Amino acid sequence: MALYADESNEEEDAFQQALAASMEGFKGSDEGALKEVDEAISEKKETCLMKKPAYPPLPEEPKGDRNLLCRVGVRFPDGRRVQRNFLRTDPIQVIVFLLSSTIGLS
Repeated sequence: MALYADESNEEEDAFQQALAASMEGFKGSDEGALKEVDEAISEKKETCLMKKPAYPPLPEEPKGDRNLLCRVGVRFPDGRRVQRNFLRTDPIQVIVFLLSSTIGLS
């Protein structure tokens, strides 16, 4: 049993030494590059948060054969409910647009 513990400790020590050696050259040389990357990421996040998603126009509620329709119902946390028929071929973005317009996001 002691043999296995010694081997794992040696492997762990070797791993830690290799990790420390690989990080030595990285520490001081690329701090400026890391700051630039962080700034670019934060700018991209702000831009994404400010843009409103573009949804397709909400078509009139379809009527007709029930085999072609799909009824969707959503209950919001405040208790409001929305129910509407969609064509089975409608993209999911149409449902998202309905919900976002209901809660006032669009």
